[in-house]
Amino acid sequence: MNERADFQMTAGTFVLVTAALLCGSLALAQEPGKEPAQQEQPQGIQRLPEAGDFFVHEFHATQLELDCSICHVPAREGSTVLKRPGHDECMLCHEANYEEDLTPKFCGQCHASFPPFDNEDLLPFPFFKKQRAILFDFSHALHVDPNARIDPKTGFRADCTFCHKFDEQGIFAKFPRHPECETCHSKAHITPNLTPESDTADCRNCHNPEEIENPGFTEERRMIADHVISGVHVNLKFSHVAHFRSKEKLDLNCTTCHYAIPGSTSFADLTLPKMLDCVECHDTSKALPEQFRMSNCETCHIDPQSGSVPASHSKSVKPVFHTESFRYDHQEQAAATDAKCYVCHTNVTSSVTAETQCANCHQAMRPASHTARWRDDIHGKYAALDRVTCATCHTADSCVRCHNLLPRSHTPLALFKAGAHANLAMLDQRTCYTCHTFEDTCAACHQR
Repeated sequence: MNERADFQMTAGTFVLVTAALLCGSLALAQEPGKEPAQQEQPQGIQRLPEAGDFFVHEFHATQLELDCSICHVPAREGSTVLKRPGHDECMLCHEANYEEDLTPKFCGQCHASFPPFDNEDLLPFPFFKKQRAILFDFSHALHVDPNARIDPKTGFRADCTFCHKFDEQGIFAKFPRHPECETCHSKAHITPNLTPESDTADCRNCHNPEEIENPGFTEERRMIADHVISGVHVNLKFSHVAHFRSKEKLDLNCTTCHYAIPGSTSFADLTLPKMLDCVECHDTSKALPEQFRMSNCETCHIDPQSGSVPASHSKSVKPVFHTESFRYDHQEQAAATDAKCYVCHTNVTSSVTAETQCANCHQAMRPASHTARWRDDIHGKYAALDRVTCATCHTADSCVRCHNLLPRSHTPLALFKAGAHANLAMLDQRTCYTCHTFEDTCAACHQR
């Protein structure tokens, strides 16, 4: 439970996220005069909103159009870390509720019990069971360092380690908070602007508070899976620090596994490493001790199941989608940013650039259609039908390298021009138009 709590953030704070913040504001208990502390989720009180629940932000921020700074004040003077609204903030408008009309509905917005006794019964925010609302879209492509510079202190990409700090056990990478964001966004020319004086317009550049509390606000992007929030998959255990020990030996970096992150432009294309990413190193690699190979289920599984290793855990088993037609029609799958061709095809390297992945393979292995007769007899017909496919590997001048010479069918030229070209033109006139046009060639002789 404490590990999960490491991923909770200040309730209601309007966090300007830099790289890879996947969820919105989460609850933290706040002691007066201190920065918000991590709050362990109280047992047995996490719940889904029921019909007729009162949505705090929808009423205060949308209907009343109150400024965010009225309720969310700095944790200390000059700080961009905002604390969870307390009684002092609420009493600006609700003094009567505290003195005369204390009700379960009013207290129940923050407390699990009535009457509330102290901060120990504070509800996490938002209180959606095992899920968190996505409050906004975020582009890593706009934030990552295009030069992929390395931090000399850690040996990892500086843009990753600047925003994502690890917990004490080195298991989870924490989400960035306002202090990380303000490094850049506190500058006057960078929007949204993050300072202690930030207004609602700045907050709403990153946050949609109505969506975080109402699970029906935006159906298309309102939730993300629990393991994305917590880093915990069901029945799986993983530690970053264990991989860091082999960083130099195996040339590991953040983007070795999270290779698609630098090209991610929204949450829609943001992915976590998949099983095949693990297989690349953990299948039968001689660089790893036997206890860390895929054949040892206890390496990764909390509750290992008996039986044979699944096909997804081995690169010696051909994927089911590798049918006969896949050999000829795999362009779309191979060009995808998360394509795993490199796991089995060792001459291919992982890359977010599709062209690089294709070139890695097709420089070493020509397409199956490129037989011995391809160059002399066949490629012209295929090129006439689908030049886009040719352009996957060939540049525009590839044709000119050969076809600026007289084709062999045109020799001897005098005989060809005298009439030998007629049969070839009648059989495949389209081939003629690769170089000739009717107006400047045929019409010169074939006039009515």
